Amino acid sequence: MRWRYSLLVLCGAFALLTGRAAADGGPIMPLSEVHAGMDCTGLTVVQGTTISQFGVHVIDLVQDPAEGPRILVSVSGPAVDATGVAEGMSGSPIYCADGMGTPRNIGAISEGIGEYGNRVALATPIEQMLGEPVTPPLSAPRFSIRGRPLLGPLAVGGLSPSVLTMLERAGRRAGRIVTAAPSAPTASFPVQQLVPGASVATQYSTGAVPVGAIGTVTYRDGQTVYAFGHALDGAGRRSLLLEDAYVYYVVSNPNVADNTSYKLGAGGHTVGTLTSDTPNAVIGEVGAAPTLVPIDVTARDLDTGTTLTQHTDVADETDVGQPLGSSLVDLVAPLAVAQAATQVYNGPTASESGHMCLTVTLRELDKPLQFCNRYVSTGVAGEGAEVPPALALSASVDATTALGLVDQVQFASLHVTRVAAQITAQRGLHQATILDARAPKHVRPGERVSVRLRVQLYRSGQRTIPLTLRVPSSARGRTIARIESAASSTGGPSAAASALSAALTTALSGTSPSDSSGGGSPPVSLGALRKAFAGVGVYDGLVARFGGAESRHAYRDPNLLITGTARLVFQVAKR
Repeated sequence: MRWRYSLLVLCGAFALLTGRAAADGGPIMPLSEVHAGMDCTGLTVVQGTTISQFGVHVIDLVQDPAEGPRILVSVSGPAVDATGVAEGMSGSPIYCADGMGTPRNIGAISEGIGEYGNRVALATPIEQMLGEPVTPPLSAPRFSIRGRPLLGPLAVGGLSPSVLTMLERAGRRAGRIVTAAPSAPTASFPVQQLVPGASVATQYSTGAVPVGAIGTVTYRDGQTVYAFGHALDGAGRRSLLLEDAYVYYVVSNPNVADNTSYKLGAGGHTVGTLTSDTPNAVIGEVGAAPTLVPIDVTARDLDTGTTLTQHTDVADETDVGQPLGSSLVDLVAPLAVAQAATQVYNGPTASESGHMCLTVTLRELDKPLQFCNRYVSTGVAGEGAEVPPALALSASVDATTALGLVDQVQFASLHVTRVAAQITAQRGLHQATILDARAPKHVRPGERVSVRLRVQLYRSGQRTIPLTLRVPSSARGRTIARIESAASSTGGPSAAASALSAALTTALSGTSPSDSSGGGSPPVSLGALRKAFAGVGVYDGLVARFGGAESRHAYRDPNLLITGTARLVFQVAKR
């Protein structure tokens, strides 16, 4: 009864505290005044945007070998009885009454310890979160269990099951949990004040493909917001989207390997910029949004005439030194391409043909970078497959390669101001195989010779294609000419899936991008970058080679990929 009475008194005092202006940070309690046995109140959101209260009991003070002092606490009450502390509750502020009965902020729930039921957790002292020095009492024991940050999973929205599955697997290899995020009902809930206990989202991107993590606000000082009680990526200075958030549900002890409860929620309205990512807190400023890079993807189904347009905004961290080692565009843009190329089919077929042009606009260039490629391949039908369909895989791999070239540049800090992709998609394999070729046998040096190429269409009839070859002026006597496909094999969908998986793992692990230019050196000038970027696009028509001479482009059908080889024997007369 005594505990319940003290909690009721504290809750009443807290109600007075939260009625103040949002800019009032409220009083804090130094760690030196926190002691075992205190009964306190925690705040978090478990559904919607309403801040709920729960009981917090201070078990003791401990020292984390790596992170410094921590407060060992247990939780109770209707808001947490079913789930315990969950990922996404990190940052939940704890208020304890001082000797005068005034509720003071002692810190934020930040880490779980792996206890069954998740009732016991660690809290980061408020002084650490505010960047103030904290000296733990000499009696505080060293904690032998390493706490696990209760960072909400990296929630990604707008992805089909096959694209999300690939990203989840890449996340596991990178040591990050990736989950599907529902669409935030921004139209159905008003902009929320980021006060202690409110849900907050730190977003890499927003729009068609939102990527971010959800936590809880711990403290607010004017326009400065402190949250999480631990790092997001631990990358220091940042420039990410700071958003309010909506919580649908707290998933209790999910059937996954880590078995940790987590909040199912999504970011909502952009309310400012996340500016700092420290070991003990993420810090943001309410107000202006960060600089964003728009990603626009348009996909058209040529069979049905359906057009799909998707827009995503990605946080631009160029001017804070790309703290993750590579641009966030490298992660989000290939996902946007893969999603559009999957979704446009409204049920992908196993055999696909398509085309993509990718354009990247740089502040430092008058004309944008661009490449175009055609894709004809077979894969696995349906959006529920474990890998994305063939067109989505190949197009997203090429987008990853091209954007990686921009990231490899070392001679300047380049600013991407827009990424745009135009995709066309068709069902079936729009390809043909060369059967044979016919041409006059007796020719003269330098003469243009008419050739009739016979091809077999995929699962259809035959076609004769007229083309013209020019006999080299140096040719004499019996000369053999070969007509063949210029496109080399890329290993098919399996190789594309491996390449995309590796690229996503790199982007999620926060490491610098590997050299995706085939082992060559990074571009050393804007001209070299433009050439390398355009080189991602490959000529996929036919080439002709006379004897040992260099091959030349001979023919390309924009609607038909032609493969195979034909051999012609000429008798070249003397001049």
